[in-house]
Amino acid sequence: MKTVELKEPVSRFWSKLAMVVDIARILREKPPGKNTINEVLELIAGIIPLDAATLYLIDRNKDRLEKIASHGADVNVHEFVQFGKGDGLSGWVARQKTPLILQGREPHEDTIGNHHDSIMILPLMVLDDLIGVLCCGSRERRAFDANRQKLMEVVADQVAISMERIMYQRKLESKNHQLTKAQMELEEAQTQLINQEKLKAVCQLAATVNHEINNPLSIIIGNAQIIELEASGLPEKVTQQVQAIVDGAKRISLITHKLLKIDRLITESYLDDEDQTMLNIHKSAGEQT
Repeated sequence: MKTVELKEPVSRFWSKLAMVVDIARILREKPPGKNTINEVLELIAGIIPLDAATLYLIDRNKDRLEKIASHGADVNVHEFVQFGKGDGLSGWVARQKTPLILQGREPHEDTIGNHHDSIMILPLMVLDDLIGVLCCGSRERRAFDANRQKLMEVVADQVAISMERIMYQRKLESKNHQLTKAQMELEEAQTQLINQEKLKAVCQLAATVNHEINNPLSIIIGNAQIIELEASGLPEKVTQQVQAIVDGAKRISLITHKLLKIDRLITESYLDDEDQTMLNIHKSAGEQT
């Protein structure tokens, strides 16, 4: 007796094609994450009896699979078999880079209501590079036939491309952030270096001024004070002028000593001219004014 192969209804075919197009659009327009994966899985569940799915990506630093998003209960592949102490069957699929289907399992009493009778694990590939795995679970026995596997492989390819795009964008953003931070640190270091050189030049100038001015200034103060001592016969106006000379000279001496205490450069507008500034000696010397 000749076996007649039943072809899939045309309407079903176009529904699957439309679903793949919608999934590609969602993953292209939205960042992969829990909400996006849920939206994708809701579309798939309209055609395939899919109850849960868990998305893993490979952590290159740890060389292990890390869970990124999960729809429904986590797909527990250890319900079927314990595969070492590592990543179990998900890790096996990641190493082999080939899909794996387990189905037709009889549920255990302690897992009824929270188990999957069928599990499909799909590698997420971009060219020859594995970036993660997608684990799908269904409470329907033998839920994943050859046609559904092919459809899910198409979906997995779309997810992989989308995840790879986001991973590249995040990596690029991280590099840009590092470059921006390095540039800011460099500019700050350059500013500090320039300020240090300016401060060094000002301190050298202050020491020179202190030395060159205080020597003749001490002579002025000394002679003015002698005049004050012998000013008993001088007119009061002359005495006042001599006192003004002494006070002014002492003020100059005080300013030259403040120049030696400068440890920062604080400037202010000169005569209300914003384009021209002058050094505030008192604040630069650490005085509170």
